[in-house]
Amino acid sequence: MMRHIKSDNISNGETDSTTDAEESELQPTIPPSAVQFWTFLIFEIPSLACTIFLLYHLILNKRLRTALHNHIVMILLFLTLIIEIFDNPLYIDAYRLGGNMNSFALTPGICLMWWFIDVGFYGAISVLLAWGALERHILVFHHHQLLRTRKQRLWIHYFPLSIISLYILVFYIIVIFFPPCTNVFNLESLACGITPCYEQVPLLNSWDYLGNGILCTFIETVCSVALIVRVLWQKRRLHQPMNWRKHRKMAVQILSISCISLTIVFPQSLIIVIQQVGGPSMSNFGAGAMPYFFYLYTFVVFLLPFISLGCLPELWPKLLFFWPNRPSTVDIITPPQGALGPSTIVRSRRT
Repeated sequence: MMRHIKSDNISNGETDSTTDAEESELQPTIPPSAVQFWTFLIFEIPSLACTIFLLYHLILNKRLRTALHNHIVMILLFLTLIIEIFDNPLYIDAYRLGGNMNSFALTPGICLMWWFIDVGFYGAISVLLAWGALERHILVFHHHQLLRTRKQRLWIHYFPLSIISLYILVFYIIVIFFPPCTNVFNLESLACGITPCYEQVPLLNSWDYLGNGILCTFIETVCSVALIVRVLWQKRRLHQPMNWRKHRKMAVQILSISCISLTIVFPQSLIIVIQQVGGPSMSNFGAGAMPYFFYLYTFVVFLLPFISLGCLPELWPKLLFFWPNRPSTVDIITPPQGALGPSTIVRSRRT
C-alpha cells in the first residue's frame, strides 16, 4: 500500500477542474510544510542511523544473518534504507521550499524512480509485513516439524520469501515503467503530481489497493494478534505458569507493528476502497483525513528500525561507540622444576 493522497487522483470520470477544486479544498488540512519539514528531518536522521546500524550488524554477524526470523527484517530494513536515502530527502527538500516543488529541476527519469520507490517500496513493506506475521506462527509453533531439514527450510522459508519479493519487484516495475497507459508528469508539482497512470486503470488500481494494501494489512494484523493468543492459550493448556517477562518482548514487537497498521495503513486503505466502490457520491469520503494519513505514513518507515532494534537486545551494547574494554588480569604461572620451556608462563584473561 503506497503513501499517497489518493482522493484527488482516483478515476471516476472527473474533470481537471474538479480535481483542482478538490486540491484547493484539501490544502488547508495538510500540516504546514514547515511542520512536515522539521518533523521529517528530526525523525529521518536517527531512523537512518538506526537502519544502517542494524543492517551492518545483521549482515556481518553470521549468527544473526543465518537466523531465519531475521531474513524478512533485513529485507524490510533494506527497503527502509532506500526510502530514507532517496524518497524522504526529496520530500524534505520540497517541504523546505513550501511543499509545492523541489529546489532542482525534475525530469521524467527522476519522476519514474521517485514513483517506483514511493509507490513500490511502501507497497512491498505492506506485503512483507503480512508474510512476516504469518511466518511467525511457523517459526514459533512448527519450527521442528516444518523447518528441521535444509530441504524443508528451502521450500517453507526461502522459496515463499523469494516468490513474494519477485512478485513485488515485477508488479511495480511493470505498472510504473511499462504501464498499459501513458504517464503524465507534472514537473512543477510535489512528487511529479503523485499520479502514475496505472492508478487510472481500474483493475490494476483495485488489485494494488485491495491485494497489496488492505488485504495484506488485515492479514498482518490478524496473524499478529493471533500469535499472542496462541502463546497465552498454549501456556494455559499445558498448565504452565505464565512468565510475562519472557513473552513481553514478542508482544511489544507484534503489537507495535499492528498498531501502526491499524492506525495508519488500514484506515487509509479502507477510505480509498470506499471512494472507488462507492461511485461519484462517495468520491469525497474521508477526503479531509487523507492528507494526514499521507503525512503519518512516513512514520511507518521511521519507526520500523527502532521496533526491530528493540527485538535485538544483543545489539544494544554496541550502540555505544566507545564500549569500554573489560579489565584483564594476568596470571603468572611458574612451571615445576625441570620442565622444558620458559621459566614463567603469562596468561591473560578477561574478567
